Amino acid sequence: MPNSTALVPGTGGITFVGTDGEDIGYPVKMQIGALSGGLLGKSAAELISLLSMEHRPGQIAPVKTSLSPGLSIRPGHTLKVAYNQVPDSWNQFHYDWRADIRYSAGQLVDFITERKPTNGRWNLVAHSQGGLVIVAASKMMSSPDEFEEYVASVILVGTPLAGTVNSARALILGEQLGKASAPEFQQIVGTWPSIYQMMPAWPAVIDANGNIASDDEQMTEFSAWNAYGHIDPDLIVRTKAVQKMLEDPIGWMMGDIEISILMAKNKYTRVRVQREDDGTFEPDILQKQMGDTLVPHDITQRWVGPHITPFVTTFTGQVNEHSRLFNDPGVVTQIKTLLR
Repeated sequence: MPNSTALVPGTGGITFVGTDGEDIGYPVKMQIGALSGGLLGKSAAELISLLSMEHRPGQIAPVKTSLSPGLSIRPGHTLKVAYNQVPDSWNQFHYDWRADIRYSAGQLVDFITERKPTNGRWNLVAHSQGGLVIVAASKMMSSPDEFEEYVASVILVGTPLAGTVNSARALILGEQLGKASAPEFQQIVGTWPSIYQMMPAWPAVIDANGNIASDDEQMTEFSAWNAYGHIDPDLIVRTKAVQKMLEDPIGWMMGDIEISILMAKNKYTRVRVQREDDGTFEPDILQKQMGDTLVPHDITQRWVGPHITPFVTTFTGQVNEHSRLFNDPGVVTQIKTLLR
């Protein structure tokens, strides 16, 4: 068929390479493995310098992708262990998943327009944050008609269309490098715009009595983070802008574009976090519902709106948890039936 397929991986699904040629690996301890590449054996100070970013208010592109002198970081390759069911024939869009989602979306726009298949269009298949990049890219086009010119189908797999409590937990706990490195990772992840932008859009903070906390105590307000010194107020401002952009995620996917949203509803998934009297969050006192361990099923659909329901396919059986969705033959088989 004349159409081509491109995978847009999720958070942690793409490795990093330094401009010095060093293979940095992937700086997140996922359930599929531990630290890899050039991160092993580095001191706390080296990790903070290497992996932290610098941004300027009002500028979407990062000022620095690393704080190490004379070094910058670029995307490397797709993490095969996370996407081992993906056919080699698929194109793969590599982006810095730490960056502002709008920055990555702009790069995706360039990718799909500059590499448009001859006499065809793109099937865009996304996992997790990759789906948000596609949504943002659609709205960066001049019109829905322009997006339709380049895209035949959009398949979103485990995409946190309304955010995820897991993202907030990364900012609260900083355990993605392991508990021993939590203080360092708190500082590092506090410089990554995308993590903020994937915080829950719904009221996810509750008080000690289990009631929904006030608006100024919700995670998308800087005032809610007064007890935490590593939170960047500019990145909170960006979060609101991006979450506004992501509202009605399929709104610019009109005309001859087939939309599929694949979600799982078979594992407990966090939906709320408790706020303590001292202003800290207690992420282990929380409420859960069924989802894929990162994206809660019902609250996501409710928050986005019932208009997405006709496009949703829900897996309730023995399907893998969030980070392993593309390791699941059943999920990938379903995706292949949806390609045009």
